[in-house]
Amino acid sequence: MEGFVAGLDELLNNLATAQDSEVIRNATSALNSQFYSSANCVPGLVEIITRSPHFQVRQLAAVELRKRISKWWFDVPDETKANVRAQLLQIVLNEPQELVRHCVARVISSIARIDVEENKWPELLTFLNQACESANYIHREVGSYCLYTLFEVISEVFMSHAAALYQLFNKAIVDPESKNVRVTTVLTLGKLAELIDVDDKENIKMFAAMVPSIVNVLEQCLKESDEENAAKIFEVFDTMLMVETPLLSNHLADLIRFFLQVGGNRELEDSIRVMALSFLMWAAIYKQNKIRSLKLVGFMVEHLMPVGTEADPEDVDDDSPSRLSYKVLNALSSNMPPQQVFPIIMPMVLSYMQNPDPNFRKAAMMAFAVTIEGCAEYMSTRMHELLPLVSSGLQDPEIIVRRAACMALGCLAEELPTEISEHHQALLPLVFNLMSDTNPEVTKHACNALDAILEGLGDDVLQYLPMLMEKLLYLLDNASQTETKATVMAAIGSAAHASGENFQPYFGQIMPRIHHMMSLKETDDDTLLRGVATDSAGAIAEAVGKEQFRPFAQDLMNLAIEQLHFDSPRLRECSYAFFSISARVFGEEFAPYLPTVMPPILASCRAEEKNEPELDAEIDLTLGDGDDDEDDFNVFNFNSAIADEKEFAADALGELFESTGPQFLPYVETSVQELVGLCEHLFDGVRKAATGSLFAFLKTFYNLADHGEWIAGLPVKYPVDENVKGMTSLVMPSIVRMWQEEDDRMVVVQICQELIQALKLMGPSIVADHLDEVAQLCLNIFEKKSVCQQDFDDEDYVDEEEEAESEQLLISATSDLVVALCEVIGENFSSYFDIFLPLIAKYYKKTRTSPERSMAVGCLGECIIGIKSAVTPHTERLLHIFLKACEDEDNLVRSNATFALGMLVSQSQIDLSSQYPTILQALHPIFQDQSFQNATDNATGAVARLILAHPDAVPLDQVLPVMTSALPLKVDFAENEPVFECLFQLFRSNNAFVVGHIPQFLQIFTMVLSDEEQLTESTRNQLIELIRALHAQSPALNIASSDLARFL
Repeated sequence: MEGFVAGLDELLNNLATAQDSEVIRNATSALNSQFYSSANCVPGLVEIITRSPHFQVRQLAAVELRKRISKWWFDVPDETKANVRAQLLQIVLNEPQELVRHCVARVISSIARIDVEENKWPELLTFLNQACESANYIHREVGSYCLYTLFEVISEVFMSHAAALYQLFNKAIVDPESKNVRVTTVLTLGKLAELIDVDDKENIKMFAAMVPSIVNVLEQCLKESDEENAAKIFEVFDTMLMVETPLLSNHLADLIRFFLQVGGNRELEDSIRVMALSFLMWAAIYKQNKIRSLKLVGFMVEHLMPVGTEADPEDVDDDSPSRLSYKVLNALSSNMPPQQVFPIIMPMVLSYMQNPDPNFRKAAMMAFAVTIEGCAEYMSTRMHELLPLVSSGLQDPEIIVRRAACMALGCLAEELPTEISEHHQALLPLVFNLMSDTNPEVTKHACNALDAILEGLGDDVLQYLPMLMEKLLYLLDNASQTETKATVMAAIGSAAHASGENFQPYFGQIMPRIHHMMSLKETDDDTLLRGVATDSAGAIAEAVGKEQFRPFAQDLMNLAIEQLHFDSPRLRECSYAFFSISARVFGEEFAPYLPTVMPPILASCRAEEKNEPELDAEIDLTLGDGDDDEDDFNVFNFNSAIADEKEFAADALGELFESTGPQFLPYVETSVQELVGLCEHLFDGVRKAATGSLFAFLKTFYNLADHGEWIAGLPVKYPVDENVKGMTSLVMPSIVRMWQEEDDRMVVVQICQELIQALKLMGPSIVADHLDEVAQLCLNIFEKKSVCQQDFDDEDYVDEEEEAESEQLLISATSDLVVALCEVIGENFSSYFDIFLPLIAKYYKKTRTSPERSMAVGCLGECIIGIKSAVTPHTERLLHIFLKACEDEDNLVRSNATFALGMLVSQSQIDLSSQYPTILQALHPIFQDQSFQNATDNATGAVARLILAHPDAVPLDQVLPVMTSALPLKVDFAENEPVFECLFQLFRSNNAFVVGHIPQFLQIFTMVLSDEEQLTESTRNQLIELIRALHAQSPALNIASSDLARFL
């Protein structure tokens, strides 16, 4: 054994002092083959830790020993084990070097993981107790560190002695001599926080009592500028926030004040302040209910805004206090109801915009920009107040303010494209002006804002296109910054997307530049430009169409295929998007490329998101304290660029099948396997893409099959193709399982939207085997029980009617799905509707937002279309809601209410004719003010349905002149069905009013028939028959010499 130890010692000495990689490689190889291949390495390494005079060798020996325990400990003889255990406890107390003590403590924990459970090391707990209580502070440091490392492996042993443990912690956290003891105790409490059960009230109480002491230790570290230990304690606070157990609730207000104070203290290092502000960001996410109940939003905003006035670092990727303050504001606006954030932030924004200091004006614009995402719907009705603010920022004399204003405008355009595009005449001249700014940063951000605006501009872009393209092409050729060129290229793609075939005049100028950029391959800048050029090539192909794009298609496809083999997830992502668009443009002509593009797409779906290890990873010369236990899963070793690539790959699968149809069939089985697996991916973007593609596969199979119209109701009453059945049986269980476990609201919104589209296309067959599950999942959302609605601090739930906008989107999407289920299941869905009705109806209250109220009324009205007479038991309740909603201050609510009233009257089996005076009185104001055309069209349809149901109950001589004044319908042509059915009935019965106003009706008929979109084929044919009958009865009407003559 002595010779074994001597040889081992020599190699470890060589390794610890080696400078040459070849020496390291040889020594490592010899250690692995000659020494680490038997259990003797365990006592041998212990011997070296005991007697080596070189601390580097002792430390390396301890690191190596920890790795060998899991493999060889079971083969070590019991007597030797006992000696090793005893030696290690002595070594860890007597070792003079702290790092070596830490490494030995890790060895002790590795052995304890195996032995303590079998009660083979009873001395360990006695040792710990004595060391922690020792009069020697070094021994106390050893005891506290051993306790910390052991907590990771035998926590259940400690949890069974909780009272004694807290007694020990309470003493250690105020250790009078050793900061190490105090800090290590905090770190151990961080481990303990993860173990306390959410229902363990006693443990929660004892832990919560220690929170002020943890703050004291952090304060000491901050005073001493001990950034390393402060960072560790900040991590503990982040852990306490994120665990489900409410450990911080009683102290949250004080903690938020303290962290705001630290975050705002300019005398502290920026890195410290960033960590404090980061805690506040997580608090806004994980403790949103508690922050709301404590009414801390205003207090937080007031203290965050001044931090935002500080200078931002040049590198956009660097964190700083100012940038973190914006992130906290973004988290508050995204997780709180907009009513509780926007009215607090905006007065400060307006005040800061008046400040002569440009840093304040910059902070105002940035605070506004980061608030948009969470308050977009709330802001949408206030654009007249907000746009002058943005315009002012865009024209500010200072660069930093103009740049921030461009970012704010970009955010507005992204979140509210319709509202922003309505104001293009005021905004685009300002943006064009900034594109000529002397500062390249402003130019870049102006192009970013332009890019966002163009996305939603549509045909309105045409008036700007000549000047816009002249500016963009000039910047593309002359901009000094690569990032500016990339942004310009993206804006060209957006201009093509917005202008469609009108982009053709610029095609010849831009395509050589695209080809050039897609050929770049040398530097990181080249990669950036190549990627954006690939994106824009796709947008241009879709805009100009396949015939004009065809001459460039082959070359650009080759370049897109070439870049799949570069070491760049971003370029692969761009290629997959380009393939998707090319397939859409060229359809089955794209099929010959499938054998080339499908293998890399499927490989990307399977790719590991782990970062690649270093070349010499097998040689571990880490002489740290071994805190990264080899058994710990390193969750941070995650490459998000590969996840983005995977998202685009998953999305491409659905696009390629939809576009190439039967040619894609050989790839279906493998693709579906990959997509089902990706439904459980860590990144929400990947899960969304997988969901979209699975539904695309389902719909494509349906479109490829021979199918007639589906029939509402279950069991299924129409033939379903076997391939469609097979795909449904693969897709739907995966989607249901995913939905049941999904924790992201927007992913659930997508599932609802995809399911709605599939139901409308394919009918009830896709939910035939899953109706109860889907209905229950919808019910969970209305009852706030869905996984994606579970806030991290449910114990602090605030029962308020104000909700975050993401929650409103979720409820709206679920309501739309309930409507679709009513439509495809029909009256059979009535038992579910009975449950849903009160849950949807509660969103019609004055205290709810306009979008919520209109959603509730619209949803209930559309449900009636599907369940038909099954609405009868709810007639009285719904009539009350709809009549009340007709008086609502919001146009859309009134519009939905008028439609719903008409549906209720036409479908309920209860005779509502006695209510007609009340209903007509509710509808009358909408005819008086016809400015909101949707409401007028719906009211006209409602009156028609009232007449059809009970013509004798309507005072036709008073009602028909009013109804006719709204004809022809202007927007909602679906209402032409009841309107014309009513008119046909009135003509058939020779109603005095219609007979007396035939010329007026002929004018209406002329306008309606001039637009083929306005009537269904059946109604159009009936109308033409009526015109022919009128002509035959009354030649004096001169129909033969009118525009209607072509129908005679």
